[in-house]
Amino acid sequence: MIDSLRGEIVERTPAHAVVECNGVGYLVFITPDTYANLPERGACKLFIHYTVSVDVRSGQSEHKLYGFLELEERHLYRQLINVQGVSNTIGLAILGARRASDLRTAIMIGDETTLKSVKGIGPKLAQRIVQELREKLVADPIEKLTSPKGGGGNTLRSEALSALISLGLDRVKAERSLQRVLDDRKNDPPALEELIRLTLKNS
Repeated sequence: MIDSLRGEIVERTPAHAVVECNGVGYLVFITPDTYANLPERGACKLFIHYTVSVDVRSGQSEHKLYGFLELEERHLYRQLINVQGVSNTIGLAILGARRASDLRTAIMIGDETTLKSVKGIGPKLAQRIVQELREKLVADPIEKLTSPKGGGGNTLRSEALSALISLGLDRVKAERSLQRVLDDRKNDPPALEELIRLTLKNS
């Protein structure tokens, strides 16, 4: 099982990257957002979801690697592909359409429109995703899933969310209000205390 890859980017497209580790190049499928945040060349680390599929007729196996910059993204991806009708390709397309935090919020508040905007997601599948994942995401300890990626944005978000919940705010409401404040202040991120105060004010 491959959990993560740390190496050098030797090739990068919006659909895949080749990461070289100790002389071996690994083809990793990625989202356009991951592509935009990877360097053209140089060191990188990707969290990996590893799949093996076997053709029942020929017996041949196909191995694929899906890469994510953050643990939160990979965790949500794994939850999505556990929903009947969400293939690895569709799961990647969903994460490629929105940030993982936005998708979590959309699913938790029952926003099927966001899901239906993704190619390959119809009304029935969008409804199934919400029905199967809504309660799971509400109970998910997201603060334990964020990885320290440059800038500390996710750490700030998770610390604020944890504090808001400890103050008695409903998780879904806290997620939604917190994301609204972060979106409004994306060019001027507030400090932790101010972020909590603004979120409480807008809840």
